[in-house]
Amino acid sequence: MRGDHQQFVKGETEVLGLSVDHIWAHKAYAKSLGDLPFPILADWDKSVARRYGVLNEERGIAQRSLFLIDYRGYVRWRNPHYDWRSQEQYAQVTEAMLALPMIPKPKAK
Repeated sequence: MRGDHQQFVKGETEVLGLSVDHIWAHKAYAKSLGDLPFPILADWDKSVARRYGVLNEERGIAQRSLFLIDYRGYVRWRNPHYDWRSQEQYAQVTEAMLALPMIPKPKAK
């Protein structure tokens, strides 16, 4: 996602990271990668990970997952076991992103 972030921007797609870790862990993680072109949001109470079904309650951690949510808030694509090293999975998310419905443009008067 980091290397191809501009492709998502051109597709009018906003990328957000979400983590159940502390914000200081987010900053350290981003710094270790040379910073990220998108924010990492904190899910301290784990409610978002729980709602999306990716929280391992026993261990208190979230599975690395990817969701595409359209401009109306509908989940259009999901991979609850996303492997960032998989070119095949990355191609799938890119294809799904390109198929998302676009935000309607206002009609000219």
